[in-house]
Amino acid sequence: MKPKFLEIAWKDLIIEFRSKSTISLMVLFSLVTSMLFSITVPVAYAQSIGASLLWLIFIFVGMLGYARAFIREVELETLEGLKLAPVHPASILAGKMIYNIVLMFLMELVVVPVFVGVFNMSIAKPLLFFGVLTLGNAAFAVTMSSLAVLVIKSRSKELLLPVIAFPVIFPVVSSTVFALNMTVSGRIQGIASPLKLVVSFAVILLTLAFLTSEYVFMD
Repeated sequence: MKPKFLEIAWKDLIIEFRSKSTISLMVLFSLVTSMLFSITVPVAYAQSIGASLLWLIFIFVGMLGYARAFIREVELETLEGLKLAPVHPASILAGKMIYNIVLMFLMELVVVPVFVGVFNMSIAKPLLFFGVLTLGNAAFAVTMSSLAVLVIKSRSKELLLPVIAFPVIFPVVSSTVFALNMTVSGRIQGIASPLKLVVSFAVILLTLAFLTSEYVFMD
């Protein structure tokens, strides 16, 4: 028997793969943005700022997609059913986080090769680059999922979430960009410091989210 949080994540993934509404929008937005960046950024600067632009794309895509896991429950009027189900709120939150992380990982598999090819980037440590990007996106997903549950009942939830999220995710954004640039140049001495900050930040947010989930989500 699967743990409850895995069942919730699997349920959301099945719904998404059937409708493809969220992931299609995210992929389309990412590819269009990549093309726009490719024709507006001078070739001479592509190598130096390419990693930052890629991370910027994932930030905007995350803002579009991460909250959908909760907003869909409100739109389909299944939120009350989740509350009545014999599932702890922390399991619901964990399932939504796993769903968002899987969705963003699939996005990486599509967007990163296209972006690197369009910008003709040369990455000194490609595997480490992809690992850092995945770690940053996982921390981003944890943060956004933790905040999304706070605004799901707001009338302007899709507009309010970015306003709340940007100040909170700044440590993840800055540390991930710093680490990504190190993997591109190949100078990875000291890369552990920004990665530790990303992991620590995600763990703290995750702990706070789980401790308060019963009060926030079930209100």
